[in-house]
Amino acid sequence: TAAAAMELHVWPSDFGLPSIDPACLQFLACSKMCASPVTVVPSTSPWYSPSGEYPVVFDSSRPDAKPVTDFDKFVEVLRKSGQEVVIDGDLTTAEKAELDAYACLLAEKLFPALMHSIWVDDLNYSTVTQYWYSSKLSFPYSLYYVEKRRKKYVKMLGECSVKHLLGAALHTLNLLSAKLGDNKYFCGNKPTSLDAVVLGYLAPLLRLPLPNDTLQLHLSACPNLVRFVESTVSIYLPLTEEEMRRQRADKRMWTARLARAERDRKPEEKPKKKQEEEASEDFPLRDSIFFALGALTLSLLFAVHTGLIQVTVEDDEDGAMVQK
Repeated sequence: TAAAAMELHVWPSDFGLPSIDPACLQFLACSKMCASPVTVVPSTSPWYSPSGEYPVVFDSSRPDAKPVTDFDKFVEVLRKSGQEVVIDGDLTTAEKAELDAYACLLAEKLFPALMHSIWVDDLNYSTVTQYWYSSKLSFPYSLYYVEKRRKKYVKMLGECSVKHLLGAALHTLNLLSAKLGDNKYFCGNKPTSLDAVVLGYLAPLLRLPLPNDTLQLHLSACPNLVRFVESTVSIYLPLTEEEMRRQRADKRMWTARLARAERDRKPEEKPKKKQEEEASEDFPLRDSIFFALGALTLSLLFAVHTGLIQVTVEDDEDGAMVQK
């Protein structure tokens, strides 16, 4: 198939995952879920990617083919690559619309909090992120890369408060838990591209040794989401013997770094963590409101997407929105 000529370059494995990067995990999971023969290349030279980031897919069978760095484009490439298993191939139009709505919700509500936790939170950044990337990249490029990427997310998040980011993310985790229920995957018994998207967000959140771990604790308290991550990783993203050996050798070092970070946490940071935990505890009070709004939003997105509702905006003096 055409996919056999494709190379998927990703950040290397760690913490029991084939890559620590959310986007890389999404590409990996999607390719494995449809049994694509894409060649996976763990890489530490992101300057070869047109985006300056991983993941990136190169197709050696087509010299004119542009490298793929967008998840939706990668899914489309996989669908057209002539494999027996077509990702999302069994979904109805309604199910695909719902899938798209959830993907948008995750990008808007969960992704920002995840990036804050990994790249912006000072303690998490210094304990895990900065150290990990600096150990993989050559000096002095490592200094340039980690600062550039951190500034990107600081700018993206702008003036958003930690409380706001956490609140939105905690709501979203609970919505995901309700959507999954007792099912193996989010659309039943077969994985879809939504499962790949969710896995990319949840797996690093569950596995990284983060000292400021409010989101991690909340995710750990959702047993069906934990089961989903553990099961999907073991089925589709198992580590090689060499990866497991290396990660076992590093485990003591990471445990020590986490313990030191928690011990040395500045006194002024402790009240902030307490506020974050309080935000987590406040969640049940707003459960019903959030689920109602979430369900309504998804239903409306589906209706608009499928043409059941057509929305136009009239420029009258009241600025009214007219539905037809």
